[in-house]
Amino acid sequence: MSCIELTGLRADLPIAVMAALGCLRICERAPGWLGSKLAWKQTGQGFHATLLTQEERDREGLVAALIEDVKGAASRPELGWSEQIKTATRESFVEHAEEALDWFAAFGSDLELDAEGRIEPTPFDMSVARQKFLADARKLAVGLAEVRGLASGKAAESYREALFGPWQYKDDQHSLGWDPSTMKLGAFTYKAPTKMVNTGVRAAVWLAFESLPLFPCFCNHGLQTLGFRRQGRREVAFCWPVWEAPISLAAVRVLLGATLVIEDSSAEELRARGVSAIFRSTKFKPNKYLANFRVPELAAITR
Repeated sequence: MSCIELTGLRADLPIAVMAALGCLRICERAPGWLGSKLAWKQTGQGFHATLLTQEERDREGLVAALIEDVKGAASRPELGWSEQIKTATRESFVEHAEEALDWFAAFGSDLELDAEGRIEPTPFDMSVARQKFLADARKLAVGLAEVRGLASGKAAESYREALFGPWQYKDDQHSLGWDPSTMKLGAFTYKAPTKMVNTGVRAAVWLAFESLPLFPCFCNHGLQTLGFRRQGRREVAFCWPVWEAPISLAAVRVLLGATLVIEDSSAEELRARGVSAIFRSTKFKPNKYLANFRVPELAAITR
């Protein structure tokens, strides 16, 4: 058994948490990584992710496994059925859903449509203007798969940056609204947001995208998404737990499903469930041209 510290994946950053979950999902299907477990380690700088493996593995082996996995991503059905979720019709959604049920459950629901009869997408889909949620994800996967060697190349470097840090934010990559530190607020800058260069960590964005099947959508007086709490009429907040004992992907699913129920529990009750802290990040949408997670707040802590 090995313990790989993912020091680049912080528990207080939405995109980093999603990336840690996406990494665990990939490990569950990657040869030699099945049965891996995820935990969060507390240090003086906060929590960062750790990956516990059944067999002896190392950091470079993880990078190699992630690169190998992304090579076939662009041809997967969940990325090729449409360029956008929000422009898809119910008929198209239902027609392609059987090819990747876990992904389509995370994209939206055919029972919840907008005023024009199109699929209402998951709140993780913050695409605006010229952005195309699925097409952009497919383009990102293609770019990461173009690597000349596992020990070198930009893809490997990007995965190392994402997993182990520090994040340099030098990639021309939009963070899809999941990273508060890359939010473009035109009113407070000398440039319009559309003219600003993207700054992101592309492997982190891809790993975060891979976490989406852990957050399925369902209908309950409108579209609801696992992990999101409604705050008022239009505002929603993404909530996630932090735990220190290594747990499997199946256990992670259970814990994510219980987060909104236990968020208001006492510190003693949270400790009994193995939860060290719960973070909350509100989805910020001041106008039709901008959507982003805000800087998270600590919703609960047991210490």
